[in-house]
Amino acid sequence: MDGFRFNRSDYRFILIYFLVGSLWLIFRWNIENYTLFEILTGLPAVIIKNILLLYIFKWLINKFLVQKKNYIAFMLLLFVAWEAVGFLDMLRDYYTSNQHWELPSIGDMLVQNFYRGAVDSILLMGLIFGKKYYENKLDYIKLQNGQKELELKVLRSQYDPHFLYNCLNTIDALVDYSPKEKVKEYIAHLASLYRYLIHSKDEEIATLEDEISLARNYFYLIETRFGNDYNFEIIEQEKPKANYLPNGALLTVLENVVKHNKALDGNTILTRISVERDSVKIVNSKNRNGSGEESTETGLISLNKRYQLLSDHKIKIEETEQNFTIWLPLLNLVN
Repeated sequence: MDGFRFNRSDYRFILIYFLVGSLWLIFRWNIENYTLFEILTGLPAVIIKNILLLYIFKWLINKFLVQKKNYIAFMLLLFVAWEAVGFLDMLRDYYTSNQHWELPSIGDMLVQNFYRGAVDSILLMGLIFGKKYYENKLDYIKLQNGQKELELKVLRSQYDPHFLYNCLNTIDALVDYSPKEKVKEYIAHLASLYRYLIHSKDEEIATLEDEISLARNYFYLIETRFGNDYNFEIIEQEKPKANYLPNGALLTVLENVVKHNKALDGNTILTRISVERDSVKIVNSKNRNGSGEESTETGLISLNKRYQLLSDHKIKIEETEQNFTIWLPLLNLVN
């Protein structure tokens, strides 16, 4: 650990504390009929006493709490510091007071010295500790948010190259057996899709409308390449309460369908997207025999991680022998 340190704002806070405290002491001592000499000697003494105790307290924290973790020594030495500074303050009060008073007994002196040293310094230390506690909480929140942003960018970087790779493979396949106009139309749809991806590359969430529009573009690309092997359908059953998804979430799920399911023996892979009140439900028929890639669910794991970083939601997956179903929770945009 770096230890307990004062920063610039701490010094400003201490200065303001002493200015306000000095005004209060002048007012109080004037009401209590202190002489001008007592005020002029007492005020610097109070400030010096508290500054001295503040730095002693700071040194004890770093030496015995941070470095040695010796709590008993910390408390004993802090008590000794309070007594010693309190004793010096008592002597100052004894020699500068215009009233005659006798030194108290040892027991009374220990009690009075403790209160002279502890009361004012505890207030100042408590305020500074409270200030630094909330500053550290804010710094921790900023650090967490920064870490989340970094993780989200890493997860997005895993998704983008994979999608581009699949699209380039599709163009390569089309060139071999499709007419020139079909290839151009395919490239136009791909350009439209990628134009959106580029414009939204720094956005972590997207509207449901944009995600569906992106999905429709993807449908064209897949159906153009594979013909009747894949069939996609979108059903908007009811108006959803929320209206956002992680950027590219729907596309990630659709890519997962195409990657891990192949239409064999004339069996079309059917995919149905239903917009529900709280989520988007994607159901696809399964055919993973033979040519389908063995699923490691890396894309879905990354998508679920993005949900956890953006919200308190998780994707829900249900798998049967015939179908694979995913629910993507809809997100609210919080200002």
